[in-house]
Amino acid sequence: MNLWQEMAAVAQAASSKGALHSIENTAEIITDDGIDFVVRLAPGLAAKPQPLKQAEPVSKSKPGTAKQSPFLPPEKDLLVCQVNDAYSLVLNKFNVLETHALLTTTDFVEQTDLLTLADFIAVSWALGEADGLVFYNGGKTAGASQPHRHFQLVPKNLGYGVLPIETAVQQWHEGRRKQLFPFVYRAYWLTDYRPETLLEAWRKLEFQCQPFNLLITRNWMLVVPRRAESAGSISVNSLGYAGALLVKTEPELNRLKQQGPLALLAEVSQPLS
Repeated sequence: MNLWQEMAAVAQAASSKGALHSIENTAEIITDDGIDFVVRLAPGLAAKPQPLKQAEPVSKSKPGTAKQSPFLPPEKDLLVCQVNDAYSLVLNKFNVLETHALLTTTDFVEQTDLLTLADFIAVSWALGEADGLVFYNGGKTAGASQPHRHFQLVPKNLGYGVLPIETAVQQWHEGRRKQLFPFVYRAYWLTDYRPETLLEAWRKLEFQCQPFNLLITRNWMLVVPRRAESAGSISVNSLGYAGALLVKTEPELNRLKQQGPLALLAEVSQPLS
């Protein structure tokens, strides 16, 4: 059984127990500058229940501080596996994509703290077990819903048969596309996805400014600095830069169609100087 199959089996069991809540949605493609954005309409997001938060023990890395986290301990029915001493893999309790998991730190670490080799060891493991997309929302303004450090793992087809940004990144790598986006970003083509390679790439790409979105596949790494969490009522996280956007209402969908995905992303990203 591979990791995707293992995640699917845990999801099926969790759903039967009422521990996993899938949010119904419809999807369509909106093409902008050659990128086929997958746009999902999920009215149920407006009424999404909030996960119960449990008291978090004092952080080992920050003695004297106490936080609240839904990941400590991980919910038993959502736990896929213990990756190592530093990380667990758990299902996203409220999922829009059918397969969606979180890499969460065993001890509390702030989502906005600097990334380390320990983080990329977990990311490298995930990419080795599942050829998917790992993404990270670096802070609330970048779309992080929890302050507890967590990466996210989804299939590259995003449940719709395509990772929209993949073709554009490949064209950029081959010199057939001058830029990915009309705003500030940095991209890096990876020689491999070993932890040390990922850390080196991150150090080359890291922006001094916070917050940021980070996307990683077996082949490339992409970082986008942020200036706002949402464009009007439409929230954006790392998946927006992968080519996947989420709206809650028909008016939001109509606005996105009229404005275009790239213009909407530009509203929440750092402008080119």
